[in-house]
Amino acid sequence: MYRVAIGGSAAEVLSSLASLPLERVGLALLILAVGLVAAVAARRAIERYGSRVFPRDITVLLARSTYYMVLFLTAVAVLQALGIELTALLVAGGFAGLVLSLALQPLFSNFFSGLYLYGEKSLVIGDLVSVGGFMGRVVEVSTMSTRIRTIDGEVVRIPNSKIINDYMVNYSKSAVRRLTFKASIAYREDIGKAIETISKALGDVYLVLKDPEPEVYASELGDSGVIIDVRVWVPTDYWYQATMQVIKTVREALAREGIEIPFTQVDVWFRTPLSIGGEGREIQG
Repeated sequence: MYRVAIGGSAAEVLSSLASLPLERVGLALLILAVGLVAAVAARRAIERYGSRVFPRDITVLLARSTYYMVLFLTAVAVLQALGIELTALLVAGGFAGLVLSLALQPLFSNFFSGLYLYGEKSLVIGDLVSVGGFMGRVVEVSTMSTRIRTIDGEVVRIPNSKIINDYMVNYSKSAVRRLTFKASIAYREDIGKAIETISKALGDVYLVLKDPEPEVYASELGDSGVIIDVRVWVPTDYWYQATMQVIKTVREALAREGIEIPFTQVDVWFRTPLSIGGEGREIQG
């Protein structure tokens, strides 16, 4: 079989190429033409249909990557058709590719994680999420990272690979969200009256949904009083407003009815008498 080895002088390589059979040259030109057409067609197809799934920047990046990949494969096929020995180049290229892939592994991980997020539509700009210890609104989803504006107004960039590998809570995927808090009443107060007062107060809060209906019940006997759990469902987009309004309304309702909300009290006892002041007065524990 006719082979052209790469490793000699330029004159030797050119001389070998000049003596190639015409059928090999024709086959190489045919492969080159088909490869160029395939590369252009693949790029245009991705640009046309990829925008239905991915944003513009992702589509352009995929289209260009596919275009150059097809061109690379076409070049390899053309060289093989010409009978050019590529063993040395493939060994060197494989080693360089291994080193490069290890160095760029974090970038590839973030990139493909970004493609997954786009494909699954796990995150959309404006979603309220909690990920990586941060909670806030999504302001940008790119190929490499996602930006979140936290509740405090800080903009945090989180690598897409961390979002994929970590636990993420997306509160915006549900139209309603449950609000839970605890209220405490003194032991001498009537539990039934307290529950009735809280339930009536919740009915006056327009953000509290009627269905599912609120749940109010005594959950435990605390150190300073009886603990009453309050669970209500509110629209997700108004969760913070509802939290402030519900707690304020419940507190005011309990105060109007004269129901005492206890505070923690600590009794301190001394094993030995303490002496206070210059007169030597003692306090018995």
